Amino acid sequence: MTIVVDKPFEENHKDEEEQKLPRTHLESIKNPCQITHEIHFVENLRGLYSTRFSKTGEVIAAGFGSGSIQLRNGETGELEETFKSGNSMPITCCRFNPVHSEIFYASSACGIIFICNTYTKEFSQFVFELKNEMNTIDVNITGDYLVSGGKDAAIRLYNVKTTQLIQMYKKNKEDLTESKATNFHQMRIFATRFHKEYSDLIITGGWDDTVRIWDIRVPAGSVRIIKGPHICGDAIDMHKTYILTGSWIVRDSLQVWDLMSAKLIETINPYNRLPTLNGEFLYAVQYFDKDPDDLVLVGGSGINGVEIISLSEKKVMGSFNASKSIFTIDSYQATVTFGGMESVLKIGNYNFINENLL
Repeated sequence: MTIVVDKPFEENHKDEEEQKLPRTHLESIKNPCQITHEIHFVENLRGLYSTRFSKTGEVIAAGFGSGSIQLRNGETGELEETFKSGNSMPITCCRFNPVHSEIFYASSACGIIFICNTYTKEFSQFVFELKNEMNTIDVNITGDYLVSGGKDAAIRLYNVKTTQLIQMYKKNKEDLTESKATNFHQMRIFATRFHKEYSDLIITGGWDDTVRIWDIRVPAGSVRIIKGPHICGDAIDMHKTYILTGSWIVRDSLQVWDLMSAKLIETINPYNRLPTLNGEFLYAVQYFDKDPDDLVLVGGSGINGVEIISLSEKKVMGSFNASKSIFTIDSYQATVTFGGMESVLKIGNYNFINENLL
């Protein structure tokens, strides 16, 4: 494992100090999850709120509680560039454009979405949502649309090329009829996700204990509603016709739903997870890029780190340890990056060969 200690923000990143530590025999055999790089950063960055691999896995975009954004090498975590948003509000979400892979977007709790070019290092404001605290963004598979959600419970859809607001889904305060009010979110939104195959399909979730399914061709509101999941972070995902949700609740937090019917398929409680008084309380879930048909990643404030769970076996296949709450997870092939309130960004690998040794 390589540990990288970042110098204070103002110093050149080339002065980073590296220290190599031997991997123990026990670690390499009993747990197929191995941390390969730990990047320790200064406390005044105030935690890691979002981390995302580029499409090729070559770059990691990281957003911090201080409002700073970093680009890091996707394999080693080495610092390549730092951007300052101009305010001290957290960078809540980072997303790369799936078509133009050099472009990524970052949302801020100050209401601004930033756009960055990883090649030219250009960094600027994409849009500003007045009086809104933005928690989440996503870009659709064609790279044409960006969706946002936050404090004001509105879903906004933007044209990526023109920055024009195309559609806004929000409850009209003047329309108090129950039938229409239920088509929209009632409280803060913490997660948005476009489908990876159907470019018009979005799911969203938040504090109102619903996950909503939207078709951007339908302006009247959500087309289906899943009732139950209490979403407090980047804790929804889609794969084929399945929706994965992670709730910030003490137990029964990980669930799989049917996209077409919005019905619950299964609640996943791994039989080999060690009991804890801390509960589960998930902030982040994701279908694992290496094997999305069966494996998922979960992290939060209850479980101590990031778990890789088999949906078919209902088993924790491996885990990455952490000492504080996990806010963000992403995967590229068998590589995982994650972080949270601990002042460290971690990169690790999942070794499929060792699964049967757990």
